[in-house]
Amino acid sequence: GVSPVVALCNSEEKWKPRVFDKNVYRIPDYSGDVVVVTGGSTGIGRATVDTLTEAGAHVYSLDINPPLEAHLKKSQHVTVDVSDVDALKRAIDKIASKHQGRIDLLVSNAGVWTGGNIEHVTKNDFDRVVNINIRGTYFAIQSVVPYMKNRHDGAIIIVGSDQSLVGKTDQTLYGMTKGAIGQLSKSCAIELAAHGVRVNCVCPGTIDTPLMWGAIREFSMKTKTPETDLFNWLQSAQPYPRLGQPSEVAALIASIAKIPFCVGSMVSIDGGYTSQ
Repeated sequence: GVSPVVALCNSEEKWKPRVFDKNVYRIPDYSGDVVVVTGGSTGIGRATVDTLTEAGAHVYSLDINPPLEAHLKKSQHVTVDVSDVDALKRAIDKIASKHQGRIDLLVSNAGVWTGGNIEHVTKNDFDRVVNINIRGTYFAIQSVVPYMKNRHDGAIIIVGSDQSLVGKTDQTLYGMTKGAIGQLSKSCAIELAAHGVRVNCVCPGTIDTPLMWGAIREFSMKTKTPETDLFNWLQSAQPYPRLGQPSEVAALIASIAKIPFCVGSMVSIDGGYTSQ
């Protein structure tokens, strides 16, 4: 059946879900902070880079792909494959050396998606997704921790997923990696809290990003379902019947990273999806 919220949306009352307006949301001050964002060229990563840059931070976007030209002047882009552990560490060490060993915040966001059930995921798919989503996250954290421990201060935000908390059909590989980094966030939080380093995991649901549209296209080709039908279904899949915006996730990341007592949390931003 149709949920009451969706039914209301389709009724004569024409209720529409409220849209996030970043212009009325007050982002904490990041003046002078040194921030590293992996996967910062598109989607949630790009929105996070823009949000924190506008808040005054020195933001470094680490991504294998360059950002759109319009974003190049707002932050500093470093071309790096996060699954290349040595290259990743060199990039982070170089950033820290420019700022007297200071890194205030790591947003570990780089990730890729592939669909498929347990019987059809290939070894190449497995290696690619695990290397970027898990390996890249683990070693990005490992690279920044010494700098944060030396200053007894720092924040790490891992960008997980609603699949850090629940399973979804035909997404065994992606879900496995997001569950793994969710658990990594808890273990790191316990390990690093006594050193003044705060670790949390943000768990976005269905967000309007290039990653999401890639998933829609893949499912559309596999199932012969029109993309518009899949898009509408995704919107109605959560109690608050719309897709999330990257700017909303970025605002949550910016807020949590500045709250000292927020440690070891897995914070959902999914329109109520995981509460069903």
